[in-house]
Parts: sequence; C-alpha cells; structure tokens
Amino acid sequence: MEKFKIDITSEIERFKNHIDLTGNNQIIFSGIFGIGKTFFLKEFFEENNDKYESFLLSPVNYSISNNDDIIDYIKYDIAFELLGKDLDYENTDYSTLLTSQFYLKENFLDTASLIAKSGGKVGKAFSDIYENLKKIANNIEKHNSESQTDEKKELINFLKEITAKENSIYEENRITELISVLIEKLKENKKEIVLLIDDLDRLDPEHIFRILNVFACHFDFGNSSENKFGFDKIVLVCDIENIRNIFHSKYGANVDFSGYIDKFYSRETHYFNNKTIVSKSVHEILSSIKIENEYLHIIDLKNKRGTASIIFQEIIEDLINNDLLNLRTLLKLYNKEYALKFFEFKISENNGKSLNWHFQKILVFDFLISFYGSVNSLRTALEKLAKLNPSKRINHLELKRYNDLIAFIDYNNHKTAVGDFIYANVDLNISIKYKALRYGEQKDETTTNIKGITDIKNNEVNRLDFPFAPLLKIAFEEYVNLKRIKNHI
Repeated sequence: MEKFKIDITSEIERFKNHIDLTGNNQIIFSGIFGIGKTFFLKEFFEENNDKYESFLLSPVNYSISNNDDIIDYIKYDIAFELLGKDLDYENTDYSTLLTSQFYLKENFLDTASLIAKSGGKVGKAFSDIYENLKKIANNIEKHNSESQTDEKKELINFLKEITAKENSIYEENRITELISVLIEKLKENKKEIVLLIDDLDRLDPEHIFRILNVFACHFDFGNSSENKFGFDKIVLVCDIENIRNIFHSKYGANVDFSGYIDKFYSRETHYFNNKTIVSKSVHEILSSIKIENEYLHIIDLKNKRGTASIIFQEIIEDLINNDLLNLRTLLKLYNKEYALKFFEFKISENNGKSLNWHFQKILVFDFLISFYGSVNSLRTALEKLAKLNPSKRINHLELKRYNDLIAFIDYNNHKTAVGDFIYANVDLNISIKYKALRYGEQKDETTTNIKGITDIKNNEVNRLDFPFAPLLKIAFEEYVNLKRIKNHI
C-alpha cells in the first residue's frame, strides 16, 4: 500500500544547523509522543550518511530487566549494530612456537617440576623440594611488592578494581574496550559516529536515570569531554517535559531539574516541531480518504473548498497545533476507507426528526471518534483544546466557516425551521444572531448565516473574537446526547 511521506526538508536543515554546532557532543532531541521523532531521525541520518555513522538504540524492552543490567544491554545493542557495519575485524593467529615461549617464561617452575617427576632419583628429589621452592619464590615476590611504595600505582589499581566490577557505572571491561576500539576504527572513514538513544521517556524512572547517569558520569569523570565508548555525539531522544515530570515525581517538586539536566546537553535542547509541516499535509491526507462515490454529494473531502473539508481541516490543524493529535494517528488516515454512518434523531417532542447528515458537524464528530478510538478520548482532547485555545481572532468574512457549528449547537432552538434566531451563551458572554437556512436537492439539510456576534452584557459591542474551541466542545456534548431513533446504516 502506498505510504504518505511528509516533506521534512525544513526540519532537516534546522536540525543539521544544531547538530553541527561546535562542541555540540551531547544533545537532547525533544518532541511529544507520536510527532514523528524516530521517523525524522532515520530520514536525517540516511540523507546525511556521508557525514554521520549512526547507531539507533530503542531501549523500551529494557523495562523488563533489572536496573543493574542496563549497561550490558546497551553494550549488547551497540555490539549488534557494529556487526552490521563495514568493519575489518582483527583475527590474530600466533604460532605455536611463540605461544610456547610465553608459556615457559611465565610457568618455568611448574614446567620444570613436571619434567623432573619423570627423571629418575634426581627428578624425584627435585620434585620433593619443588613446593618449597615455589613457596620461597612467592614469599620473595610478596616481600618485594610490600617493600615498594608507589602511591600513584595504588590509586591506579583502585580505579582498575572499580572499572572491572560488573555493572559499575564506571565499568571498562574487555567488551567495553573492544567496542571503543571498533568505534575508533569506524572513524577512519572520516565520519562522525553518533549514538541515538530513542524513547528514553518510555522507560521506568529507575532505568531512565540510570542511563542518564551512566553517560553523564563518563564525561564528568576526570574532566573528560569524551563520550562513553568514544562516540562523537550522543543524542537522547525524548519529550523533555515528560522527563521533567518523572524527575519531580521521583525526587520532589522542589528539586532543581534544570541543574540536573543541564549536564546532558552541550548547548540548548533541540525541540522537534513539525506542526507547520504536518498542517500543510492535512488536506492531502484528508483527500486520500476513500468514501463511497454515491455519498460524495454529502461529504467530499477531495474538494478543498467544500464545507466538510474546511471544517475537518480547521479542527485537525487546531488539534495538531495544540499537541492533541499526533502525526502517527494522522498518518493512519491516509488512503483509508471510511464508511459513513447514518441515523435519525429527534429534534422536538412533536414528532420532529432529522438525519445526522443533515448537519455537517455531526459527520465531523463521527469521523473524529473513528480515529481517536472512543467518545471519551475525543472528549478529553476537545476539553483540552477549549482551555488551550479559548478564542480566535476573526473578521466578518471568516464567520461563514462557523455557520454549520451554530446550526447544530442551536438545533433545539430553530428546529430546522427557516428564520432569524439568536444563540446566547452566558458562560461565554456571547450572543450570535443568525438566519437558519435549508439547502440541498430536497432542502432538508440545515445551516445558518451568521449575521453578527456581540457581548451579552453589552450587545452594542461587536465581537472580533470567536470562541471556536469552547463552542466545538459544546457541540460535541450535543452530539453525544442526541436522542437517536434508529440507524439507517
């Protein structure tokens, strides 16, 4: 199936400017869940593979492991990635003669004893005194060692002990050294070697802070600016606000998060923001949705100027721009089939009824629920939108975008009759004068023509703002509470 690709050229250029900053060796790449961080980074490093060699780790599965095992799993993933790189691995083949010489030099007494045991009386005599000779030799070596004073060597030996300990945050064992050597070999290709740790904020708090501390202690230790394993750059991928909330939940609201997190990035946090790009793609995604041809007169999303398209476009863009709809969810709509659902509902107790498609806004809510997954999920999103974006600046010509919204919110008032009406909302301090209209081949579809908006408290004052999101939330509750009579499809 054809996949939709969003043009991320501008964001690629913006991140390139950031990653190329002098000394920018530790980076936090921040963006909300589902905004497309992983997709973007894969595209970025693929497009710039002549300059960077990237290692992408996604440690989500680490959550089922013990906290002490994190370093080993990181090394495992790096080693696995290394196997896929174009590297010449050393395979040293020493001759038997050479290895024999080393063995004899280091194990002379043991070897001499074995030879002596098979050499008659003299051999037996030598064998009898062998253990005493070995004990004397060991005692001499021990005495010699204890007689020496080398403070620097003592410190070095202590550091080696700590780095050799399993799961130490300072660990530097053979595999760590081997990984570092192979990373250095990759640098021979004149590329910068970049380690990306993805989805950091999807881990358990203990795992998050252990990973952070493992990398932080390395470039803190000894005043070294070099990253662990010798990577040129380390990129931590997360939503920094989630990390902040997790930090305060774990350590307390009064603990300074900024002072803690500062050491994990060399410059400022890079905020990934593709909202503008995604918004520009909304119509293309909507127009790809397949609706049965016989219903295109009701809703045709390919018609950019159609009422339904304008309604969908505005709502979806507002949700995107307020972080209430992510790219992952939006892309699920591309090229999908959508079946319209038709039902009747009561308009008045005196047998008045109407079909849902007579009100375009009802079809919008049906549609939104289908990809938010539930009524409650959409309700939560619309409630947040009403708080985050309570009003819009508009001019008189832009009012027509909201004709269908008012037609549905106030259907209990006009009951689909043609005429002049007023919708008033005390909580929003708004009074909307409109003319209810009927349209369509059968004149059974309902809309309005908004004539003006004023304050309730002072109807002489024309409003230049329109509370779109709060009214959308009200319209949604009307939709949920419709007195449905029967389903037609």
